[in-house]
Amino acid sequence: MIVRTVFQIVTVKVLLKICFAKDVIPANFVFGDSLVDAGNNNYIASLSKANFVPNGIDFGGPTGRFTNGQELGLPGFTPPYLSPTARGPVVLQGINYASGGGGILNHTGNIFGGRINFDAQLDNFENTRQDIISTIGVSATLELLQSSLFSVTMGSNDFINNYFTPIVSAEEQKLVPPQVFVASMIARFKLQLT
Repeated sequence: MIVRTVFQIVTVKVLLKICFAKDVIPANFVFGDSLVDAGNNNYIASLSKANFVPNGIDFGGPTGRFTNGQELGLPGFTPPYLSPTARGPVVLQGINYASGGGGILNHTGNIFGGRINFDAQLDNFENTRQDIISTIGVSATLELLQSSLFSVTMGSNDFINNYFTPIVSAEEQKLVPPQVFVASMIARFKLQLT
């Protein structure tokens, strides 16, 4: 119940920020799994990729993006963090850290090989933040980040490709009831967000 309430409050807050924004949101920082991966998995050894047909139909061919992000109304597309083009002034418009197979829990997605879990995505954001500070200074960075859009779309893999994967976690399912698993995942997520 409390998780649902917190989610609803955060959702309303984000929607209000978007609706009442004076200008276009200056930067978009995306954290998550394959629902929002813009191509990071192209740069790692992973079974979770979207660089094949039918992916990329909006781009004329596969790009590695699980999503096109066109409906946000932002200028351009938020580049994947691991792309060589995601350096320099480009980071001032935001970066996509998402990775297909990634999860809140570090061992989520092991069956795919390489993936970028939420802890690593947060570390990558810290690197970007330092790059932005080096480029425009501390006060301008604070202003940029305060007016930016941050989205986190993650958690389904922790169930689908972790807890509910019989090969990986049959014993865990016997020992840990779903409610306990959810509570531990929420506790971990809260720690990551603070």
